[in-house]
Amino acid sequence: MKFIIPCPMKALEALKQIYPESSRRTLQQWLKGGRFTVDGQPLLKDSDTLETGQELSSQEAFRPRTEGLINILHEDRSIVVIDKPNGLLSVPLDVPSAQPNALELLRDLLRSDQVFPVHRLDKDSSGSLLFAKGRDSMEKLKEMFEKHDLEREYFAILEGRLTEKKGTWDCTLKELPNFDVVVSHDPTDGKRAITHFEVARFSPKYTYLRLLLETGRKHQIRVHCQKAGFPILGDKRYGSTESPLRRLALHAKRLAFKHPFTGKPLSFISPIPTCFKKLGVD
Repeated sequence: MKFIIPCPMKALEALKQIYPESSRRTLQQWLKGGRFTVDGQPLLKDSDTLETGQELSSQEAFRPRTEGLINILHEDRSIVVIDKPNGLLSVPLDVPSAQPNALELLRDLLRSDQVFPVHRLDKDSSGSLLFAKGRDSMEKLKEMFEKHDLEREYFAILEGRLTEKKGTWDCTLKELPNFDVVVSHDPTDGKRAITHFEVARFSPKYTYLRLLLETGRKHQIRVHCQKAGFPILGDKRYGSTESPLRRLALHAKRLAFKHPFTGKPLSFISPIPTCFKKLGVD
């Protein structure tokens, strides 16, 4: 994104014009992380004065500064989007546990108990994860998820070479007492799950797949890949026999939706994890 400075102003004022929904704290994080340049030179201080005609540029696919285990991609009065790392729970387990989770870490970081989850990512996956700030925001965002008014794009590496280059997986899924998810052949026994997929490329052993969720059922992508006969790498639970990355090769790459209060279109990109490059991912 590029913005031409219309008149002399402080850097923070210019950034607020580009990102009016972002908090001062988030903008300062992005500044310190090196997201912005002015006429090609790094912009690091919100107090710097920018002159008329200067070009302020922003990196959209930006990996922000890490605060412990939490990378904040966006924060405003109503929502927080983080880049959840592999190995971190989205929310606390139902039983007492010492394992860290994104919800509690985020509440500690923001010093607020008014941060609420609206969806989850599996512990062994990574990527864009959305939280609500305040109960009104939580209700609006949950309604958006129920209506599928969000775009959720994932990237996965599958064992073997998928026979179809694009298509849609559509079936009924149900959760068993042991918490595994299976395909149900009775449409009244479970919930409908729809995933759209397209092959990005093949390697001799693997398929690199882009996926769009139309629904968001538990383990939906993992079970759909298993059912197709090409489990996700590292997913021993659902049929994988290899784990070259020592993690689940599934990443929530992009999350896009309209702001629950302003209606402004928002899109957040979580960069593909560096470890995926071991398998030839750009």
